[in-house]
Amino acid sequence: MKYLRKDFAREIPEGDLFHILQSMQGKVYREVKGRKTLQFRLNDKSYFVKNHLGVGWSEILKNLFQLRMPILGAENEWRAIKKLESLDIATMTIVAYADKGWNPARRQSFIVTEDLEDTVSLEDYCKGWPSNPPTFAMKHKLLREIARISRTLHRGGICHRDFYLCHFLMPNKATRNENQSDFILSVIDLHRALIKKALGKRWLVKDISGLLYSAMDIGLTKRDYFRFMKLYDGGSLR
Repeated sequence: MKYLRKDFAREIPEGDLFHILQSMQGKVYREVKGRKTLQFRLNDKSYFVKNHLGVGWSEILKNLFQLRMPILGAENEWRAIKKLESLDIATMTIVAYADKGWNPARRQSFIVTEDLEDTVSLEDYCKGWPSNPPTFAMKHKLLREIARISRTLHRGGICHRDFYLCHFLMPNKATRNENQSDFILSVIDLHRALIKKALGKRWLVKDISGLLYSAMDIGLTKRDYFRFMKLYDGGSLR
């Protein structure tokens, strides 16, 4: 066992945690070959578990032929979450993580995080903006926070690689009170995150273009794009 938070250890049944978590019942959010993401409740608390069951040699070889390092399990997300914590970016809270096995194609692992309850993704929050625009204060606040997060991630050597509005979570209370002082966006789904000492331009472009693509239909203006550019780059438009 690599990590098991004490309070979660008291709640989870005794036994082989790999078997327990793979057998857990709940709402399946994503299931692909070798990986399953599940939301479950335990003693009236909500958690997410990502079970990794091995990617197989074909996936490993495909990535190597494409000159990409294959992601073999939960370790990458564990490292990415820890990196975001060091950068003071809100993200998921880990309660358990482990891996086992020496064969990279069949290596098993899991990561369990607390559910970020009472939140809404920016994709869902912003999709109604074309017909029901937000106040200028709310839009500016979101642009400023997303730009800050983007800049901090990239200067800290992290490319999210799935950098879309759906992977930003905002407290529901912020949608009801745009003037609240504790306005926080949490970044989730770090399974594919790339961590380097310094990111090349292609990785910055990949993240920002993904963010732009996910925001193209929410009614942003040219001024909004320029405002984001200034906030992200920290310079003038000239």
